[in-house]
Amino acid sequence: MLPERQSYNLGDKSMNKILIPVDDSSNTLLALKHAVNTYGKNPATEFHICNVQPGMYRHISKFINKNTIYEWQAERAKLAAKTAADFLERAGVNFSFNYVCGDKGEALRDEASRLGCSRIVIGSAKKNTLMRLFENSTTAKLLETSNIPVEVVTGRSVSAMERWGIPAIGAGAATALMAAIID
Repeated sequence: MLPERQSYNLGDKSMNKILIPVDDSSNTLLALKHAVNTYGKNPATEFHICNVQPGMYRHISKFINKNTIYEWQAERAKLAAKTAADFLERAGVNFSFNYVCGDKGEALRDEASRLGCSRIVIGSAKKNTLMRLFENSTTAKLLETSNIPVEVVTGRSVSAMERWGIPAIGAGAATALMAAIID
């Protein structure tokens, strides 16, 4: 009979490294709770929380000192990860914090590889396929590109406006654009 909870590490058998993307959304807390409840009882587990900051456009970065940009990104990342860090401290688990810049999916995939993580645990709201088509979903990008297993912890269902209104607006805009191109 298998134990109730078993974590399989693809690398070093004594260390289980888990990357958890964090921001200031409620989905982050879902991922953290799941990860701590599932893997936090093993003292050899290391949690790595990571925030992704957007890259700076070249045109803007020409006029701003690079150190100022780094400080601004670091400050924003720390604010976004504060709740996650507080939660992990209260849970009494080993964790580290880092932030990276760039495309969220690619940056998280690369950071998990760099750290030697055995899995990525990400929180996500429930959305329909059409909604995910119109947005740049970090979860979808990770599932598509990562060689490291990705666990998706789903949160609440999206509101009716998000489920039908936003895709309808997007479809309307696409129709109007196509009509303008044809004329």
